[in-house]
Amino acid sequence: MEQAKGKVFIENGKVVAAEEPKVEWCPLHDLVYGKKIIHTKEFIKEHVRMKIQKVGMFTENRIVESDEDLVPFGASEMLMCAQRNKIIDCAVLACDCAGTVIATTPKLIQGIGGWLAGLVKTSPIEAVIQRLQKAGAVVVDPAEANIDQLAGVKRAFELGYQKVAVTLSGEDASLLPQIREIEKENNGSVIILMVHNTGVDVRAAELMVEYADMVWACASKAVWEVVGPEAKLQIGIAIPVFVLSERGKEIVENRAATINRRDSIYTENLPRMVEAKCPCPLI
Repeated sequence: MEQAKGKVFIENGKVVAAEEPKVEWCPLHDLVYGKKIIHTKEFIKEHVRMKIQKVGMFTENRIVESDEDLVPFGASEMLMCAQRNKIIDCAVLACDCAGTVIATTPKLIQGIGGWLAGLVKTSPIEAVIQRLQKAGAVVVDPAEANIDQLAGVKRAFELGYQKVAVTLSGEDASLLPQIREIEKENNGSVIILMVHNTGVDVRAAELMVEYADMVWACASKAVWEVVGPEAKLQIGIAIPVFVLSERGKEIVENRAATINRRDSIYTENLPRMVEAKCPCPLI
């Protein structure tokens, strides 16, 4: 996984090594831990250990279904509500222990995505794959657990789903035009959420403006400078979500109505930024 733009390595359910993080401070971690957190190699290792303990991440005990709200406008929370209200049919997600997964129920969407962030690579754990399949998910590559969101979108259409959502890492922004081609070929709908964007370059941010529906700012200078000014709507100020399309706005409005909360949604004078509240440094 990448945490604060430093890789954390897990073997046999144990954190075995980590790189020095490149992002020194993130307001989200202050919120999670209730105190000021400065990122160090030891902190990001402990943070991943917490996730392993909480939901069994990277182990055969991995929880795959949940309806627990963790944050008001997280990607999984918004997609969970969208699937529940028939705005999407399914969501193509990355999942530790299984790779790319087509989640077909609200509980699967939240169970897979609620605690997961920054997954780079994983390997298959049969017990988790079976648990996902039993709950109605489609594991795209059960033999290798590859993360291949393009293959996931293709498979979703092959299975007959027409309103597909997909989460994509900023490092995979080059896939965006291909996803839109698949959408066009299948006469369907794909809502694209760019969710792991710290460190992306300007070209990746430009592709997001052209093809994506929702973009998480993370600690990305390029997203703030390139994507932010093009947003139709912004959620939050510290680590905002920039919404670029009417379909993206529908997802947000559906979630806002569900939780009866609009205090962090902005539609004018975008992007809105309070530098002291943003992750540091932006890279």
